[in-house]
Amino acid sequence: MGESILKKFDLLDAEGQKQLLNFLDFLLLKQKEKHSMEFNYQVYRDQILSIGNWTDQDIELIEKASYFLNNSNYCASLND
Repeated sequence: MGESILKKFDLLDAEGQKQLLNFLDFLLLKQKEKHSMEFNYQVYRDQILSIGNWTDQDIELIEKASYFLNNSNYCASLND
């Protein structure tokens, strides 16, 4: 098979050979990306463990801030 590919490659002009080489580079890059995207349990586990934990008190503070930011009277008083 390799021999027939080389024969066909030799039949191409310089521009065709350049295009074929570019296409082969693209296929190899695509193949590499596919293999690098395979599931890695340890990486996934580390990502999940790095997510922060929010307490009820943290959420309450955020909800209060959201209320004040969304309250039209509060926002209007800032513009005065």
